[in-house]
Amino acid sequence: MANKENNNVKRKDIIKVMWRYILTFQWSWNYERMQALGFAWSIMPVLKKVYTTKEDLIEAVKSHMNFFNVNPATGGTIIGASAAMEEKGAKSNAVNSLKTGLMGPFSGIGDTLMGVLARPLLGVYAASMAMAGNIGGFWLMFLGYGVLWGIVIKYALFWVGYNEGINVVGEVAGEDGKSRIDKITDYATIFGITVVGGFIPSILNVTTPVEFTRNVEVQGEMTEKVVKLQSVFDELLPNLIPILLVGVAYFLLQKLDWSPIKVLLTLIIIGFGGSVLGIL
Repeated sequence: MANKENNNVKRKDIIKVMWRYILTFQWSWNYERMQALGFAWSIMPVLKKVYTTKEDLIEAVKSHMNFFNVNPATGGTIIGASAAMEEKGAKSNAVNSLKTGLMGPFSGIGDTLMGVLARPLLGVYAASMAMAGNIGGFWLMFLGYGVLWGIVIKYALFWVGYNEGINVVGEVAGEDGKSRIDKITDYATIFGITVVGGFIPSILNVTTPVEFTRNVEVQGEMTEKVVKLQSVFDELLPNLIPILLVGVAYFLLQKLDWSPIKVLLTLIIIGFGGSVLGIL
């Protein structure tokens, strides 16, 4: 390939890469190479300036058409670092090694932050506001999930990757053998599960109407006393039934490896049956 040390890559070319990535990265997603075509299209403005002959440009594009799949938000770090490496004349196999080595860790942290933190937490707040008739629920999802997660985070992480270049690999690695990405993922998972768990009572409001009637003697006279089972549960552990239902769902998903659809159908049957029998 041509010598890439002296190229004409300008700031505006890097900005084009960034906006192509933010706006069009997922448009050409496919089951064969996942996001490879979107990656090649995004980085094209840099490749056109670096490779001056048609043959070299074709080879460079082909090298970026290898299988690639990463969380779209956190993957901005990888495409930013790849653009920096291409600009500085790195060999294609070095760029592909960086992409291959980082797409796993950045997929893990991105999927965790999105699936455990961003989407559930924003969704819970937005749903609560919507149920109260507050249009702020819509704007919370639009601004928090659409704009913040879809644009702002991509923008910031792209420039982190571009400014760090190949050094981003060292930033990911940890001194104790466990990557910083793994640590962030673990902390995010713990925090997200804790917060979502706190919303269980407000989201899953399930009680039991079951009552027991007993004859008791009060001041020498027999009288009937109604004992509400829900009151007993509340004294033992508030929101006991919702917590038990979540525990059942977790057991079916994690221990028995049921699909989410089977778990949802099971919960529907439990709810419908409990309502018919008068116990829920």
